Amino acid sequence: MRLPPIKWPNNAKIAVSFFVAFEAFEKSSQYRRSEHGKADYASLAYGEYGGKAGIWRIMDVLRRNGIKGTIDTNGRVAEDFPDELKELQAGGHEIVGHGWANDQALSDVENAGTERALIKRTLDAIAKVTGKRPVGWVSPGHRINDYTFGNFVDEGIFWTGDLPGPDIPQHRMVNGKPLIIMPRLDYANDLSGIFTPKNPPRVYFDSFKAAFDCLYAEGQAGAPKLIDCLVHAHIGGRPHLIGVWEECIRYAKGFPDVWFATKGEIAKYYLDTYVSKA
Repeated sequence: MRLPPIKWPNNAKIAVSFFVAFEAFEKSSQYRRSEHGKADYASLAYGEYGGKAGIWRIMDVLRRNGIKGTIDTNGRVAEDFPDELKELQAGGHEIVGHGWANDQALSDVENAGTERALIKRTLDAIAKVTGKRPVGWVSPGHRINDYTFGNFVDEGIFWTGDLPGPDIPQHRMVNGKPLIIMPRLDYANDLSGIFTPKNPPRVYFDSFKAAFDCLYAEGQAGAPKLIDCLVHAHIGGRPHLIGVWEECIRYAKGFPDVWFATKGEIAKYYLDTYVSKA
């Protein structure tokens, strides 16, 4: 069955979200896996680039283009890089829970109680720095358990980006509360498109443009969609990639009837328009 079309504010043809993975690691980053359970200090140093340099370039790009980003944030970032997190909050960006450390998947947690404590620890650590508890969550690697969504709603999370899906939000009822499922879109992802397969930076923009053009045309035809554009602060915040990310922003800004919004703003609009009034 074809999904019914969604309608965006001001009859926008497409909703566009630019978001950032701001990550911290316990033993190793994506640069190289640790061996025998020991910390890999070169890999950790690669990950720390995000807080020391990459996130500042990213904030400059967002500020220069008048865009508010969605920042997937590990709880440990609040301990390791509190000044950077405060700067993001002051800039009006949406801070989202992203696990305690990025090399610690929720799917590795042995029971619901332990998982909920980890989620709570993450949200509380972020709130201690920013003064605001996140209401969105994207798990490291999108690896979750049968009980994860229940823990989300019990901890005040109302949207998650943990499930692949169509190019529009959906929802499900969990413990009597609606949980908005924001689609996981990897059309432009510096990790899966550039870092892991070692593609040249240009592939990132070309992938975004191809997806944007298709989805924008569908919006013109009466079925608006959502597209996002992801960089990791320690990967896409580097000099050879930051420019193509900014090029994606400028390309989208060259079109009329585009709704630039954070993931949380889109989720709240969907909740108010398509769930609360149902």
